[in-house]
Amino acid sequence: MEEKNDINDFIDFIMNDEVKEKEKELGLEHPSVEYEAKEREVVDKVLEERSIEERLSYYTCKRFQGEERGVCDKLNVLGRWLKEKDGLDMQPIIDTLLLPRKDDRNMNPNFQEPLKYLYETGKFKDISEKDGFYTSQRLLSCELVRNEEGEWVFVNKLNTSWSDLAELLTTLFMRGGKIEELKHMNVTEIKNFLLNLRNSGNPTRKNPQSSHLYRLLEKYFTVDEYDEYTYNTRKNTIIGDEIEDLTIKLLEKQGFKLIYHGNNGNFIDMKYGIDMIMELEGKIYLIQVKSKSNAAKMAMDYPNYRYIDLFAGETPDKNGIMLYDRDSMKEGEFIAKDILQDNLDYLINKYSN
Repeated sequence: MEEKNDINDFIDFIMNDEVKEKEKELGLEHPSVEYEAKEREVVDKVLEERSIEERLSYYTCKRFQGEERGVCDKLNVLGRWLKEKDGLDMQPIIDTLLLPRKDDRNMNPNFQEPLKYLYETGKFKDISEKDGFYTSQRLLSCELVRNEEGEWVFVNKLNTSWSDLAELLTTLFMRGGKIEELKHMNVTEIKNFLLNLRNSGNPTRKNPQSSHLYRLLEKYFTVDEYDEYTYNTRKNTIIGDEIEDLTIKLLEKQGFKLIYHGNNGNFIDMKYGIDMIMELEGKIYLIQVKSKSNAAKMAMDYPNYRYIDLFAGETPDKNGIMLYDRDSMKEGEFIAKDILQDNLDYLINKYSN
């Protein structure tokens, strides 16, 4: 606690212009522009690390108390069912609700390098080449919510996180006065209640606006409020990024060379399910990374990932990754962290918080 108070005092002091004015009155030398810039850089780093720590300490339904928390926990138990097509199928609803904030762009010019590699594999018939320019049919029309700087924002992943959807639905039922009714239902009864809301009004996937669930969300939320329901996505993204970095380092130790790695808002991942592209002995490998090794193994059976070569995920004991090769390593190969001699940055990052 003392250490945290010290950091707070430090930030308050060096960000306080009034203190600096008093220093001038006392005849003290005013710090140089370069010094102040470095000072503020330190503060920004401290604040960023604190923000990351706060996100990592968040757990699903933490924002609720009492009966609301109980309802949220029951919704979260439904897991993937909340978002998948054969379940509550929230994706078309959320996508349509966010339409007023989305812009639609042809993203082919932005992804020429990875498209070249995908084209060279011969796996993707939707990618063509003319005069050295690569065109993917999947990237001709890409809708995305962006901030004022034109950057990707986390609300784009709202419909992929069942934990965030559970929290959004809990808030909906709080605002609609349904918590008292839902708190007495078991998980199966809640599932039936949700399905009735989703299907009433005879909606279709292309036109979900007639769904009672869609109409309730539109009534009780403004389009900007959905940004507040991305806590779990933010936490999972931080963890996922760390595991991707670890996977790259471990595979590089095995002789792989990284030739492409996308970031958040990467349409190569969103449209093709590819986190990174690596090369080994002249062969290109398309790689999908999951936070957990069992999720990586399960992903091998998903139709959307049928062209992925390697799947990786961190082991339950966090001592390394399991690597699954679609063709030759169905049982997986364990690659331990202890083969790294230069992995201190990763370990410090992961455990210092």
